[in-house]
Amino acid sequence: MTRIGLRLALAYRSNIVFMMVTLVAQVFLLRMIWTAVYGARTEAAGITLPQLLAYLTLANLQVFAMNTQVSRIISHRIRTGTVFFDLARPVGFMRQMTAFQAGNTLGGLLLLLPVVPVVLLVGSITAPAHLPGYVVTLVLGYAITVELALLISLIGFWTLETVWVAVLFRLVSQFFAGTMVPLAFFPGFLGALADVLPFKYMGYVPAGVYIGHITELVPTVLGELAWAAGLALLLQLIWSRAHRRVVIQGG
Repeated sequence: MTRIGLRLALAYRSNIVFMMVTLVAQVFLLRMIWTAVYGARTEAAGITLPQLLAYLTLANLQVFAMNTQVSRIISHRIRTGTVFFDLARPVGFMRQMTAFQAGNTLGGLLLLLPVVPVVLLVGSITAPAHLPGYVVTLVLGYAITVELALLISLIGFWTLETVWVAVLFRLVSQFFAGTMVPLAFFPGFLGALADVLPFKYMGYVPAGVYIGHITELVPTVLGELAWAAGLALLLQLIWSRAHRRVVIQGG
């Protein structure tokens, strides 16, 4: 399943190229906008302009790298009935899809490598304030992202179609991941809501650790571990009910 995910990522290279062009354009536009917004200011919300540009560059790279295809694949297999073959395999369905997504992410990273220098050129980067902390929070953030994608996918066992849910999830998750605006700038209730949702671990937290804006690593990592464990338990619970919804007609 990991090899299949890898090959699928490498098969549709034209889509990846288009997404990379979009990524470069997005980082460039964000740099222009935020440079104009800062103007003569040296910092805002405790973040200097060089730190902000580095944050936006990293956050968007992270979200691109963490882009999941597993929801689309599962939705297609449920709708066509081919999920039956997945359920018949000796390896559990959730493990199959997790392995598939890992391979797909690896393929995406291989295609992303050539464009990273371009993104860093149009964006900005600084030396990491805490590289080990950044790596740990990024890996845990990826685990949370995959778990959320799997949860969205399981809705298909009841509704057969999850496109609308996936679109809404992508919109909400990217906003609360802080790819356009750092969560430190979110006002009042919006900031409090962003702080309790898991989406911040997809972008804001790892990038914030990298630039030194987030310095309390222990509670941050513990929070990620708690979310990862909680989502894993929720996945098991929903999957125990979801697979009973499968009905195979005919021979």
